[in-house]
Amino acid sequence: MPRDAVDLFPDLQVAGRDGGVALHCALCGARITHSDQAFAANGAHEHVVFNPAGMVFRVACFHDAPGVQTVGEASGEFSWFKGYAWRIALCRACGSHLGWRYDGAQIPPVFFGLIRTMLTERPE
Repeated sequence: MPRDAVDLFPDLQVAGRDGGVALHCALCGARITHSDQAFAANGAHEHVVFNPAGMVFRVACFHDAPGVQTVGEASGEFSWFKGYAWRIALCRACGSHLGWRYDGAQIPPVFFGLIRTMLTERPE
């Protein structure tokens, strides 16, 4: 899995810091998550990944994303995070594809990998 250390959220407040920003769907503006939910999976908050069709995504990892709904059955095939099965995550408001929910037996048991270009920042 290719990774890239470039941080596209330079002002993002990582969990435990004061303030922060709300992250919204870039298409409809619905609130998706908050920067205090950001964390590093496999040593990085952001990852550059590709799917079997060769599409490249930059995903940012969050403990929770209340603004998404998940669809489909969980799959372990071509998972970008070893030991985790994924499900598609859509914007709860407009249905846009925002990323994936990951479920696994390790810590954390659930997290979200959200496509960076599908999120916009708004200060709280």
